[in-house]
Amino acid sequence: MGNADVLIDSVEVVAVDTRGPSEAGDPWQAVLVRADGAVGCFGPVDELPAAVVAARLGAAAVGWPVTDHRGLVRHLFAQLGQHRAGLGSWAVGVLDCAIWDLHGVLAERPVARLLAEKAVARQVPVYASWLSLDLHSDDAEGAVRQTAGRGFAFTKWAVRAAGESARSIAALAGQASAWAGGPVAIDALGTWDAVLGRAVARALPEGAVRWVEDPLPETDCQEYRELHDERSPLPVAFGERVTSAVGARRLLSDCRPAAFTFDVAWCGGITEALRLLDLARVASVPVHLHGRALVPAVHLAAAFPQVAGAVEYQLVWEPRRQRALAHPLQPDSDGHITLPDRPGLGLTLRWP
Repeated sequence: MGNADVLIDSVEVVAVDTRGPSEAGDPWQAVLVRADGAVGCFGPVDELPAAVVAARLGAAAVGWPVTDHRGLVRHLFAQLGQHRAGLGSWAVGVLDCAIWDLHGVLAERPVARLLAEKAVARQVPVYASWLSLDLHSDDAEGAVRQTAGRGFAFTKWAVRAAGESARSIAALAGQASAWAGGPVAIDALGTWDAVLGRAVARALPEGAVRWVEDPLPETDCQEYRELHDERSPLPVAFGERVTSAVGARRLLSDCRPAAFTFDVAWCGGITEALRLLDLARVASVPVHLHGRALVPAVHLAAAFPQVAGAVEYQLVWEPRRQRALAHPLQPDSDGHITLPDRPGLGLTLRWP
């Protein structure tokens, strides 16, 4: 029986071993998918999407062909109806990633090699983000300098509005760039508005900022168009809240971001991410995949290096997540992660 004929036997959610005490917000579950004696998995996964898989989506996937990713994702979204966005898309995404892992295990090939028609990149560049660091703190300069010196493609830091003026925000971004020795990315975490964004753009030191990620609380096309002030356009990045290819097409064509930063799990999984990558390619918009789903992001970037650039590596949170993995993916001294050569996603999860 070929892989195309293999049907999903079961889906379950299990607890993973984090090798130590967990903190609030740590993911501690995994999705397992079985077929033809093989097991695919994805994790660690947060409690809420895992609960949706356990309660509803897992049963809907049983009996579906392992290799019919597009058909299964359509089927899963149909189960969610009007609840597709947000948590629903995330739940579909974690299940889809587990099924791609199973597909790779059955085919005895890494997922990246299933995705690409040509040779895949052996190493993927990463950029470092440290969004919990207060750039106003006394130790900020040392932290930025040390991080920037570790060979990453670039670094990203959080600059929330929090009552700051446009001039002070621009000065802080410029200071971070000076410490890093080159342009930095800034994550506004949805705390700005269009008026503040335009004012910051006029005050930013030239060449200090690669992009400002998610400056607006909602990924609204009209509001993002307002940031394209012809006198001083703000280089923006967005994508974390994008869960529809239709919406993404309009945003990419009308708003022309400096980077498209969607998350592989949040957008609906590897299957949906392939559609978003193709839209970005057509629109000639660079992709820098969000780091919450690091392992599948590395496979996608390795398979499509001409579209996907450096992947986000979350300096504080990713090592905590990877305590659940027997073979963690860590950047080398040159700021690259080596693509796992094991079948599937290359995940070996620890569970009791």
